[in-house]
Amino acid sequence: MAATTDLDLGPLSWVKGEIDLALGRAHEALGKFAGDPDDSAQLKFARTHLHQAHGALSIVGLDGVTQVSEAIELLLAGVEGGQVAATPAVGELAQRAIAAIRHYLDEVASGMPNQPLKLLAAYRDLLAARGAERVASSDLFFPDLSLRPPKRTEEPLELPAGEAARRLKVERARFERGFLRWLRNAEDVSGVIEMREAVAVIEATQALPAARAFWWITIALLDALVERQVPVDFHVKKLCARIDLQMRRLLEGSRTVAERLVRDALYFVAVAKGGGAQVQQVKEAYQLDALVPARTADIEPLKPILRAMRDSLAAA
Repeated sequence: MAATTDLDLGPLSWVKGEIDLALGRAHEALGKFAGDPDDSAQLKFARTHLHQAHGALSIVGLDGVTQVSEAIELLLAGVEGGQVAATPAVGELAQRAIAAIRHYLDEVASGMPNQPLKLLAAYRDLLAARGAERVASSDLFFPDLSLRPPKRTEEPLELPAGEAARRLKVERARFERGFLRWLRNAEDVSGVIEMREAVAVIEATQALPAARAFWWITIALLDALVERQVPVDFHVKKLCARIDLQMRRLLEGSRTVAERLVRDALYFVAVAKGGGAQVQQVKEAYQLDALVPARTADIEPLKPILRAMRDSLAAA
């Protein structure tokens, strides 16, 4: 699904009652499991009801929420299979994640923006319980990839086939040279500048908007890195290595770019606080600011109380 904050609430409203019921039953079964981790029957009940909710969520197309519900399912499957220890803490963690999903769905149904990154804390805890050392925040980031960059101000760089291949090899070598320098010293942004110059040449040779989009986004990502507006961590370094592999695929004749690679590049542009004109242009073209929740006070501990109050008001 092409994610947007302006979600069509029709499909959600049709199945929300079913989702709430299934999640409520799963939550109740997990509470009993947390009280007695040897009660495997309650674990099976929870998995069954959670799977029902996951199926309904998939129909609605809330990709980020289904990512979290799937993570809960995998955690419970790990407990059943013996890969994860059956403890009260696991049951309580799954309960909190379900409560977070229910609260999020209530918000979206009431007209709040569809921003799955709000569920990131619960998602990270679920993966950590299964032994994951690194969790990519972009797992819950779903921009609309059908959007395209604005029209060029200059004509694309047209080269004969042989010359284009030779030029691409040169630019890939330049990208790798800069990448290696940056990996050796992340404080030395001259390597990132060299990477950016290489990508700019490649972007200039792409005539079609669909083929050009990824490289245009990548320039913005590198601008943000030059200005130190993106944290230099494992995930962003891995992303740059994948950009290098995409250059190799382009050399081999493939212009197709994996959706996940585009999403990951857009995520780092979205969270950049600045970085220049192109960063802002990419944010505007792909409506990225609307996908990143504003930082607010942590009300996670209050969510069960708020939900109980809302249910009491509804009953009244």
